Amino acid sequence: MIEKLIDRYKDKPVLFVKEVIGGTPEPEQIKMLNSIASNRMVSVKAGHGVGKTTTLSWIILWFMFTRPYPKIPCTAPTMHQLRDILWAEISKWLNKSDLLRNLFVWTIERLTLKGKSYEENWFAVARTATKPDAMQGFHSESLLFVLDEASGINDIIFEPILGALTGDNTKLIMVGNPTKINGFFYKSHTTNRDMFDCITLNAENSKRVSKDFVQSIIKLYGKESDPYRVRVLGEFPKAEADTFIPLSLLEPESLYGKSPNALGELISIGIGVDVARFGDDESAIYKVERYTEGYLVHEPNIIYKNTTVELTGLVKQEIRSCNTRYPNISVAVNVDGGGVGAGVVDELGSNHNDLDYSVNEKTFGGGGGVLDDEPILYTNDTGLMWGNVKRLLMKGKLFFVSKDEELISQLATRKYTVDEDGQIKLERKADMKKRGIGSPDRADGLALALSENIQGYGIATISSLRL
Repeated sequence: MIEKLIDRYKDKPVLFVKEVIGGTPEPEQIKMLNSIASNRMVSVKAGHGVGKTTTLSWIILWFMFTRPYPKIPCTAPTMHQLRDILWAEISKWLNKSDLLRNLFVWTIERLTLKGKSYEENWFAVARTATKPDAMQGFHSESLLFVLDEASGINDIIFEPILGALTGDNTKLIMVGNPTKINGFFYKSHTTNRDMFDCITLNAENSKRVSKDFVQSIIKLYGKESDPYRVRVLGEFPKAEADTFIPLSLLEPESLYGKSPNALGELISIGIGVDVARFGDDESAIYKVERYTEGYLVHEPNIIYKNTTVELTGLVKQEIRSCNTRYPNISVAVNVDGGGVGAGVVDELGSNHNDLDYSVNEKTFGGGGGVLDDEPILYTNDTGLMWGNVKRLLMKGKLFFVSKDEELISQLATRKYTVDEDGQIKLERKADMKKRGIGSPDRADGLALALSENIQGYGIATISSLRL
């Protein structure tokens, strides 16, 4: 009888929930159940109260029942979320089914098949997501990783998980409220969405969520607010409270796929070079064409583990292309001269090889200042250059040939503070990496390309880009 039931429910978790557990899944929950049955990796962002944790408990019980010798590591950012909510939910639904209650043993940390010989090879286990080794060492032909409140899980936890997903019947499902616009969970719905089946659960479509709750969010914050986006729509916020460039500035589709013909006459070309050399960071070469009606950003050349000589050669290729296509247009090459970037500045400055360009050494740690007559003081040149990017976006003067989700993520995740003197100070790269955010190399390359007319870097001498 058990074998027949396994065959009946193996690929039909919705039927399993209805007939074995006695649940009544709503359409939003059915999306999750069907997705994990058909896909290896599933990422679910959800509004508040749609029953995502309940659905996870159903998925765990379904996988335990229908797979031979399954191992199901379950994790969440806090012990409260894991044991008091997810694990308690498993216990509740387990006890609603006579069949499952007679097959499985639930404890505060594990769910196992009855029988001493099954304790170590047929189980689900609760482990908090604090260290990567908590998710290491799991091997099975039937392996399911379950991540609750995934937006709060540190990126380093995902490394051993992805490394274990090698078998044909290994799966991953992660769910959470989309509270952060950075990290692995965010990228699973943006830059890495081709790896996942992505689902969004809108609280307005759920019978579990009261209309009063939705209306109270609207009344308190408004339909255009981030609380409404996150807690009701299940969408990522437009910006974190202390994010320097709000995501909303980068969202309009009108920014992308822009034709040069719509921007008037070409005035000049800026090339930005952010130098990383070796390591995990990228070297980025950006070309920006300045027209009478705005700026057009071309697709970057992204290079890994390069030498300064190789990078210089690639920059000169870009310059040669510009000189050939636009022989009467000036080309300004702006290079981050900090660290190994000084070598690229020297190489470009010493031998032009009959190319027509100027080379300018820029520093992200310089003295700062103001942009034109704006009442904003920046503590260093990083703020000035990023402030210039932000201002062009706000003025509707910055456009892109194509949409680069990684660039958008980098621009929209850097935070800022106001220091004791009232100056704007952008987050240091070292602090970004502590938050699990990579170096914003592409964003820096863009900022450099747009800095062609920013001169002096001083409060008295600063002159910003003018259109």
